[in-house]
Order: sequence, then C-alpha cells, then structure tokens
Amino acid sequence: MADYRELLDKALREEDFYRFPKFTQDNVLELAQDLIESCKDFRGPLALEIDLAGVMVFRYYPTGTGGHNEMWLNRKRRTVSLLQKSSLRVSAELGVNGEDIEKDLYLNPMEYASCGGGFPIRLQSGNLVGFIGASGLTDVEDHNAIIGGLDRYFRRNFGELYEGAE
Repeated sequence: MADYRELLDKALREEDFYRFPKFTQDNVLELAQDLIESCKDFRGPLALEIDLAGVMVFRYYPTGTGGHNEMWLNRKRRTVSLLQKSSLRVSAELGVNGEDIEKDLYLNPMEYASCGGGFPIRLQSGNLVGFIGASGLTDVEDHNAIIGGLDRYFRRNFGELYEGAE
C-alpha cells in the first residue's frame, strides 16, 4: 500500500481539483455513465452511488455486487457527509497521525469508514452538495475508479479550462 503521506497528498490535490461550477440532478446521469466507464478499467465489479443533498439519485449494482457493497457505501457516505472530505483522505490523515477512527474521532467503525471509495461532490464555492461512492475492490482502487470517472467528466465538460489547470 502507498505511504499514508502520499495518499494524503493525492487526496488533497484531487479534492481541490475536482470541484464543479455547478452540479444538479441534471448532471447525474452523465457523471454516472463516466463512472461506469471508469469501472471497466478495473479488474472486478464495482457498485456505485451518487447522493445529492441526502437524496440517493443514482445506484448501480452490477452482477457480483450486492448487500455487502451497500453496507460499505453507507459507511463511506456517512464519513464524507460528516467530515466533508474524501474517505481516502480520512484514512490517510488517520494513518499519518497514528490515529484511529473510533478512539480519536469517536466514530463507530460499523457506521463510518476510514478507507477510500467515498468522494465529496463539491462546488467551486466550497459547498459540499453530494457524495460519489464506489465499492468492490481495494479502497484505493475504489477511490481511483471515482477519480477516473471524474476525469472523464471534467475533460469532456470543461475541456480547455480543465487541461490548463493540470
């Protein structure tokens, strides 16, 4: 596994970069399709969810995924919603600081996840408006599948602006 410091730096860069000028239910299907395409680059099935303002607006559970993935997605969603950061960032921060989600953050590990696979949908203004989740592989692969989908979406929708920011 990558060093916690490297994972933390990666998560911080990605959270800063993947911010939407606006994001509504009208954008969900297009992003969902990009996430599904990204998942095809990985070795196994991934369950996906998109939540906007507490409303589940997209779910995808391909063959080979199910209730176990739903449990993990619920935990990842709670973590992102409460702490307002990616679940990979939470995991990396805990690792860098030698901390534990239960002992140091006082969060029940059966309700919250300190692993990758949950990502905030954040506007450029900084407001958190939703959650993207992936579950099915390792936590870093779950996270990377989300980033792959965001990358597809941003390249197509923000073209020159996106290319110039890298």
